[in-house]
Amino acid sequence: MRELGEVVTAYRAARSGAQPLILATLVRVEGSTYRRPGARMLMTGERQLAGGISGGCLESDVLRKALWRTERGEAVVIQYDSRADDEFAFTMGLGCNGLVELLLERLDPAAGPTVLDFLGQAQDERVAAAVATVVVAQGECERVGARVMRDALGRTACTVGDAALARVLDGDLQEALASGHGGYQRREVGACVVEVALEVVRPPVPLVVFGTGVDVHPVVELAKNVGWHVTVVGTRPSGNLRTRFPRADAWVGSRADRALGELTLDDRTLALLMTHNYPEDEAVLAGLLTSPVRYIGVLGPKRRTERLLTSLREQGARPTAEQLGRVYGPMGLDIGAEGGDEIAVSIIAELQAFLSGRDGGALRSRSAPIHLEPERFMPRTLPFAEENVVQATCALGSEP
Repeated sequence: MRELGEVVTAYRAARSGAQPLILATLVRVEGSTYRRPGARMLMTGERQLAGGISGGCLESDVLRKALWRTERGEAVVIQYDSRADDEFAFTMGLGCNGLVELLLERLDPAAGPTVLDFLGQAQDERVAAAVATVVVAQGECERVGARVMRDALGRTACTVGDAALARVLDGDLQEALASGHGGYQRREVGACVVEVALEVVRPPVPLVVFGTGVDVHPVVELAKNVGWHVTVVGTRPSGNLRTRFPRADAWVGSRADRALGELTLDDRTLALLMTHNYPEDEAVLAGLLTSPVRYIGVLGPKRRTERLLTSLREQGARPTAEQLGRVYGPMGLDIGAEGGDEIAVSIIAELQAFLSGRDGGALRSRSAPIHLEPERFMPRTLPFAEENVVQATCALGSEP
């Protein structure tokens, strides 16, 4: 999530410059790969500006060839195939037995909103967006890199020339936004047959932290490092909070319980109780239980959380099983954390596991693949230009 923000920021800073801007987007993978579809790298003809599309080694080859491969202004898909040689797969940073396909395109803001303009606006407004990108077309019935884009507010943008295909892809985007899942698929509309990468770009995860103690600072820092939207609530004035937590996105200077009415709490929100003040935590917990927030973390030992819930019941509250299931107290993974920084690692790790639907166990104990295949996955079916296939064993040493 943070990487997309960095790519958008770099694009906005460079789009008025004289140098051509080239965007590499990972649109399809097979087997084990270091990055997943949707990874992006922004570059000029000379240097990498932001983002990445592999473990670090593939970037140099892409950077070296991106300018001449896009010199005619047309987007092109390049395939890097490392499945024949495990040793070189790791050398290229692809992973073991993996294949990746990259869309290379020149961005011309003067020609109209680019994909980064569209996604940047959605991220700024904290709404989900979905993108359908043509990766390969039969008989050149559609332009490679043509897109239909839609956000959760219903705004759309389209560079697909075939109106019937555009309507079909827009329907796919609406389904993708509803389900939250993208993938790779084949579409046949009349005489036009295309393969399309569907991507859902979610807005930053909203995290609300109640408290301003020394242990809150590392939580804020780590949350921002992974690209979340962080709000800090504390009794200090908002200006003071801004100085104390400069990387946060929003600050609410009020008693924690009174601040509940000033906050936007939805079913994507993660909330952490870190006030170190029992009455405040009690009042906030009462409000959060009846709110739609998906995760309520409580700092401190289990008996403290149990005491808070018992006190609320004694006051007449009757939390449901569903509400209690959203309470994590004590919050964090069991990693033997001591001190603020280590506790913050424990908390953010649990939140990431929670968001991913994982239990936070050791990867070596996992029998399933680390990355699950997209729900809409299909093998390549349309012909792919041989000149755009690069064997990973020679990619670093090959010349344009």
